[in-house]
Amino acid sequence: MIFVIYICLLFFIGVLSDNQDYPKVKIEQGVLKGKHRQTWNGRTFNSFTNIPYAQPPVGKLRFQAPAPSEPWNGVWDATKVAPICPQINLFLNDYDVKGDEDCLYINVYTPKLKTSKDELLPVMFYIHGGGFFCGSGNADLYGPDILLDKNIVLVTFNYRVGALGFLSTEDELIPGNNGLKDQNLALKWVKKNIVHFGGNPDKITVFGQSAGGASTHYHVLSPLSRDLFSGAIAHSGIATAHWAVAPKGEALTNAKRLAQFLDCPAESNREMIDCLSKVDAHDIVSQDTKFMVYSYDPLIPFKPVIEPNVKGAFITEDPIDIIKSGKSAEVPFITGLTTDDGAIKSAALYNDSALIEELNKDFNRLLPIILLYDNNPKKEEISQKIRKFYFGDREIDQSTKAELTDLFTDSFFLYPQAAAVQLHAKYTNHPVYYYIFGIHGSLSYAKLFGDPQHDYGVCHGDELFSLFSTEFFPDYIPSESEKKCIDVLTNIWTSFALTGNPTPTTDSLIKTKWEPAQKDVLSSYFFNGIDDIKMIKDMYKERIDFWKNILIDSRSLKIKDEL
Repeated sequence: MIFVIYICLLFFIGVLSDNQDYPKVKIEQGVLKGKHRQTWNGRTFNSFTNIPYAQPPVGKLRFQAPAPSEPWNGVWDATKVAPICPQINLFLNDYDVKGDEDCLYINVYTPKLKTSKDELLPVMFYIHGGGFFCGSGNADLYGPDILLDKNIVLVTFNYRVGALGFLSTEDELIPGNNGLKDQNLALKWVKKNIVHFGGNPDKITVFGQSAGGASTHYHVLSPLSRDLFSGAIAHSGIATAHWAVAPKGEALTNAKRLAQFLDCPAESNREMIDCLSKVDAHDIVSQDTKFMVYSYDPLIPFKPVIEPNVKGAFITEDPIDIIKSGKSAEVPFITGLTTDDGAIKSAALYNDSALIEELNKDFNRLLPIILLYDNNPKKEEISQKIRKFYFGDREIDQSTKAELTDLFTDSFFLYPQAAAVQLHAKYTNHPVYYYIFGIHGSLSYAKLFGDPQHDYGVCHGDELFSLFSTEFFPDYIPSESEKKCIDVLTNIWTSFALTGNPTPTTDSLIKTKWEPAQKDVLSSYFFNGIDDIKMIKDMYKERIDFWKNILIDSRSLKIKDEL
């Protein structure tokens, strides 16, 4: 009898201990057990990771739109790290295939769980970048230990990338955009469940960087997503960019090339997909390098497409036309870039002197491949104009790192972001805010992309060091000025999530009010230094005007005529 009482007492104590040590949340799918973490400033918050939001996209679900996750029995362990989706990371020169096809998981970080007395918190839903072919939302790169000092709920997640996420036959068989549809399902999951984590389902801000920025913009434009969120922030990526949407015919061509690489029939779309559906996922991903001609270019063989008008289509019109029609989501929108975004490419090239020598000697052939205008009949003339504008009569060598960085910054990021801002300001009624981030910290992703010895300025993704903790630089301790930058950026971003206005008030920390863009004037909120943040009109005007007149594809004319 005493033994039985002892065992029962141990069980009772264990239950109490479990309740005290592990936060638990009940959602429609079942019960989740998370864990406690602490921010850099010592605030305790609740972490729930590896939560399934969709059924594993395997077997018959490969190449299909995602299906909602099914309920589970018992308690789901939401303390594990979610598997990343199958990928190779060409940006980091990593050619080993990593990941698991069962990868559609979501992470929720919240300072407090819902109680009847608590006010619900604004939600920030982050979409990772990675060129639509790599990346994840896991905490090794997008850790919550900075943003959770603020009263927000942070959500990150994984979505399918590469051919597994963006292969399309450009017809009703595989219309495409399954990676974007994963994101949409994750957003629906948040809308439905976030109240249980203390989040406000009516105050969801979607934000993302690079391909995640373009994805964010796609949700502003898609009829499937427009009603699911209240604000959007697109860092260094926009759906109207030439690299973010496949021209007609490209997706099917690349699907057939993939099939040929894997000895699958390519004459019939049905037979091709039946064969590809049976190929090991890692074998599919490993073919990515076969699409590359120079370095890792042409970039992004599998990307978003304009789908046929079939049931469940995510996007059926050109993003430019959607903006001009006034059919985008009526939510406040922030977009912008870093001063040296193009270092993602220039640093990689300068890490291999042979690549720079080849580019210098064969510029007219290679630049159209890099900038994705290789099918333009005037490509040689365009290349000559670009070389003259950035380099004059100089050789491209070790002395032209800044110029090559500017070329890539302007073509991939500056002009696309600026043009999108002007289109939104002209054709929509919601406020659009434009920024240029130039605050230089001690960390830079240029050191990971290549050529770690040179200072390339404020590289692609460098602003994220002020929003997310990362394991890529484990010894990093922010300086006092970097701590102030963190305070500034997190205050602005979370104020936007709460109010729809990035600077509802100004104070000693944030002294300059951020004004929305106007249709006739391109005004940017320029983060020049931590104590030098200001509104500037027509920044980089000469460079933007140059790209406005360089018609690298047929879509360029649609934008030029409107600006």
